[in-house]
Amino acid sequence: MISKRGPASPAPMCPALSGARPGVFALLLALVGAGGVSGQSGEDAAEVGAVVEAVGTGLEAGDFAAHDTLLAAGPGVHIIEGAGVNHGWSDYRDHHLAPELEVFEDFSYRWFSIEPVVEGDAAWAAFRYELAADTPDGHVEVEGRGTIVLQRRDSRWRVVHLHTSGRRR
Repeated sequence: MISKRGPASPAPMCPALSGARPGVFALLLALVGAGGVSGQSGEDAAEVGAVVEAVGTGLEAGDFAAHDTLLAAGPGVHIIEGAGVNHGWSDYRDHHLAPELEVFEDFSYRWFSIEPVVEGDAAWAAFRYELAADTPDGHVEVEGRGTIVLQRRDSRWRVVHLHTSGRRR
């Protein structure tokens, strides 16, 4: 657990998702329809699982530098929480994550039940998460699910899409 102190104002909410492009989901559907997980190797799945775990632990630790190498660069990367969306790692980091972590105290964020699937240079994983934090408005506990999409770029797995949705316990 880490403790963060900062201004008592809540983190800004991301605007509601509108006009979403179905490209990522069409790609996933095409890959599944074109062969499922037949091209998956144990080594690739382990690498993808390790990247997904690193993203989760890095978010909890507020390790922004690690995420500069884990997430693909550019605005084509989408990070969606519920119905809010950020375009690119820097947008998410600067306008959502950093302000949110500033008001969290006794913050814990755990990703588990990670199920990586690899097909060529594309990979995705479903996972579960638990979040707990003390905020200016009181203690919050959330349980949720997520989907993460990765692409192999320059021999490294990079996150190109992340979507989490949760509910308070």
